[in-house]
Amino acid sequence: MPAALTSEEKPAPPESKENPPAEPEDNDPSLPAALAKDKLLKRELENLRFEKNLIDARLALAEAKRKEAESTLAAEKATLDAERALQSARSAAAFAALDEEKAKIERELAFDTAKSNKALAEKNTQLRALETEAKIFKMELDQTLAKYTAATAVFQKEREASKIAATTPKYLKEPLVDGTLYISDRRVELNGPVTQNMAENIISQINFFNNQNTEFPIFVVIDNSPGGSVAAGFQILKAMESSQAPVYVVVKGFAASMAAVITTLSERSYCYSNTIILHHQMLTSFQGNMSVLKENLEWAQQWYQRLATPVAKKMGLSLEDFTKEMYAHTVTGDWREFGENAQKLKWVDTIVERIEETSIRSLADPAPEQPRILTIRSGENADIFNDCVQKIDDKGRPYIQLPALENPYDVWWLYDKRGIYRAQ
Repeated sequence: MPAALTSEEKPAPPESKENPPAEPEDNDPSLPAALAKDKLLKRELENLRFEKNLIDARLALAEAKRKEAESTLAAEKATLDAERALQSARSAAAFAALDEEKAKIERELAFDTAKSNKALAEKNTQLRALETEAKIFKMELDQTLAKYTAATAVFQKEREASKIAATTPKYLKEPLVDGTLYISDRRVELNGPVTQNMAENIISQINFFNNQNTEFPIFVVIDNSPGGSVAAGFQILKAMESSQAPVYVVVKGFAASMAAVITTLSERSYCYSNTIILHHQMLTSFQGNMSVLKENLEWAQQWYQRLATPVAKKMGLSLEDFTKEMYAHTVTGDWREFGENAQKLKWVDTIVERIEETSIRSLADPAPEQPRILTIRSGENADIFNDCVQKIDDKGRPYIQLPALENPYDVWWLYDKRGIYRAQ
């Protein structure tokens, strides 16, 4: 049991209207201490009351905010619920529309499928009908083509037969008959500048015809030639001289320089009355110093003496007189004559009225090359003939580039009145 309190320890009775606080007596020694303690308690009490009121106010404010937040959340929830309900209604309506559209598409697809199947069946029927018509048309076309092929074959045979001459080349030991010269297929072309390549081809053909037959003559046919390499021309002359079969030269159009020498020195030669034969001194060009030029000139003179002397001798002239006659007839020294005068000068042996090429028996066979002189056309390397190339110089002037002479001691002997030939 708690100890009894003394009078000093007993608490003072609570203040009230019935029990007002006792007024301290002035002579009480404990009055200052008790008064101070009482004041202190009062202040603490007031502080506690103030804190309590502050806490109560804060609690009231928090409660008000909580209620306000609950009210806001409730409103938002109501809004979301309304929106969810609206969205659900819209989705249901959309799904219903989709189901209806799907059903409509399925109905249309079923209708289109049935329609397509019907159209396909009709197309198949039409296709079978067309296939039947095509087979009939193909049979008729095959029959027509067979008839056409047969007719074409007959026509082709008739056409081919019309291109073939029912004759054979005439091989005559004496080819000149009543003014007509008959040339067989033992013929060799000599057209354009005389080059090493041409000489090799001509010599090969002469050898072939000799191996084939030595009884009938071989014809070297000149349509147009300005002459050319003296070494190549000399080889042609020696091949003609060495041939066991006689080799005759026929000039149809024009033969000059080395080609004229070949004509004059051949075993026998023929030409038309209007054929032109031309002899002149060797015309060539050299480069180098004066000693080189002198040496090359002396070498060219030796060639001239060796090849022109037989021509002068056949004419009954010396080489010096032959050269003088050249300049007596033309100031340039280019002594040219038609066939009749060429025959009188012994440049050619016989004048003929007609020439028959009996080797041309079919249009399907390649005909002998026609008379040809290089025709200058614009453009670099526009034409190549006998290793000669047509060109245009830096001043726009056309010329014919002669091939390089293979023989290091060879010179050109050709007629070039227009100045179109250039040596390398």
